[in-house]
Amino acid sequence: MRALIPLLLAIMPACPARGGNAPPAVTGEALVQLMGNVDPASVVWSEESPFRTRAIAAEYIDLSNREFVRGYIQAVHDAAEGKGWCWDKRYRPKLHEMESDAWHALQRMPAAQLKRNAAELIVETWQKMWPCPARQRRAP
Repeated sequence: MRALIPLLLAIMPACPARGGNAPPAVTGEALVQLMGNVDPASVVWSEESPFRTRAIAAEYIDLSNREFVRGYIQAVHDAAEGKGWCWDKRYRPKLHEMESDAWHALQRMPAAQLKRNAAELIVETWQKMWPCPARQRRAP
């Protein structure tokens, strides 16, 4: 059995590691696109569809996209809290307020900036509003 391990390692293709300049999984541009409205004309639809019309199908896609964006922002919130941004002692915004801040900031960013990782853009937005004092920042 031990003789098989080197043989298997030799014939297995190397797994490419995600390099420093690999494209992000979710860009700001992709997130902003999901925030927009789906054109009913672009929806693939047939009479066998569970939706009565293309417009209803487009509304459903819009709703699904918005929920994905909300979930993404909430995940960034949980992952970066205390590391990338910190609560202000005087004001602790509600999650929906932070979602709204991130949503609006992304929609106002220039196209070149939106090519970057969406999570980093969101955290940078919150860092400007709620920076962490050096002594309060938790390790990642």
